[in-house]
Amino acid sequence: MEENFSIDQIRDHIIKFKNDPDFQKLENFYYSKSFSEILGVSRREVSHSRFLAWLLGNSESHNLGEFPIKKFLDIILKFSNDNFKNKHNELFNAFATEDYGIEKLLIQPEYSIKNVGRLDIYIELQILVSSVEEKHIKIVIENKVESKENNDQTNTYYNYFSPLENDDNIVIYVYLTALPTLQLIELVEPQCNCKAFTQINYQSIVDYLIEPALNQNISSRTKNILTEYLNSLSQPAIDEEDEGHKQELIMALGNEERKLLSSFWQKNQKLILAALYAISSDPEQEKDTRDNIRDALDSLSSEKDRSTFNIKYKDVTFKEKFRKSDIGLQTINLLKTYGLITDHTINFLKEDKSCSFFLLRKKEDFTTTEIKHKKYRTNDLPELIYNEEEFYVARNWGIGNIYKFIDKFTAKFPGLEYEINE
Repeated sequence: MEENFSIDQIRDHIIKFKNDPDFQKLENFYYSKSFSEILGVSRREVSHSRFLAWLLGNSESHNLGEFPIKKFLDIILKFSNDNFKNKHNELFNAFATEDYGIEKLLIQPEYSIKNVGRLDIYIELQILVSSVEEKHIKIVIENKVESKENNDQTNTYYNYFSPLENDDNIVIYVYLTALPTLQLIELVEPQCNCKAFTQINYQSIVDYLIEPALNQNISSRTKNILTEYLNSLSQPAIDEEDEGHKQELIMALGNEERKLLSSFWQKNQKLILAALYAISSDPEQEKDTRDNIRDALDSLSSEKDRSTFNIKYKDVTFKEKFRKSDIGLQTINLLKTYGLITDHTINFLKEDKSCSFFLLRKKEDFTTTEIKHKKYRTNDLPELIYNEEEFYVARNWGIGNIYKFIDKFTAKFPGLEYEINE
């Protein structure tokens, strides 16, 4: 910790903490159970599937009409990969411009197909594009709240539906999870077994569907239902775990909550950090709890080195102001650009461990520790391909090894320079 608190200071900060208007709003919000929590179904996939099926329907009691299903199609458009968009270019253009009309919509949660399984949500949609071209769309949604995929479900569904596809009969496969958006957009491929699925998250449903719906002319009853559902998504699930799979702490946050929590953190971070430090050093706490909080504190430390770097080769600036964690990647990019990748270089990069760990690593060589601590971005495409071998570049460069790295590479490649911006 940057400073030590006296007992009197701790008391004063706690009193200030309790009297903070943001704290009082948050206390009222987080200590009031949502209706789904009272029923004990806030993390049950079937409950979320049934709610979403209700929300997406165009003739349900919410009286939002086609608004929810059109917003849901926008979400699919936003997160679909380029290959799928190019394959159905005309359809996605119609989604983007809303140049289509809905002629028929059928939504069924927990839809059973003999010898195939039970789809979490199944949608049949008949639309008319540009008032002339009829399209039949099936949407298969695999919803994962509490667990990972099992029994190879996504491939089973794909193998059943893909033979039914043609130009006028389109199947869209959706993998819905609680993965935070920042992690979702970094994915190169969906986390399910079948890569034909488009992965979306609950946060996108909040951002692009539920919150816009709350701004529509809706009844107080519908508003209360949507607000209650938002409440259930934002309640932390601290201790719940399913078959060794740790759930996301929070499924999604509303924009108002996010701003409120950010403001609360800015005003009270010293006291919050002090409380976390106390827990991390309390022998009566479980070891996993202490270790997790210690990791969080390490990443939040105000003494963390915030230096940035420039990289030059023969007095020509190659890259300006990158983080120290990217020094390995930017060095590899420079070596590729200037044709300095050779067999000898590859052996030097992947076999020399004097900078604490290997700079280059093949995916099949990753250790459990390297994956857990994200030393390599295993979800991304390979950052270097040489002689048909795919390599990933180490990211964990910090104060303990970055200067070893700089000394080694400037000695190995004359003309290579690194400039540090404190």
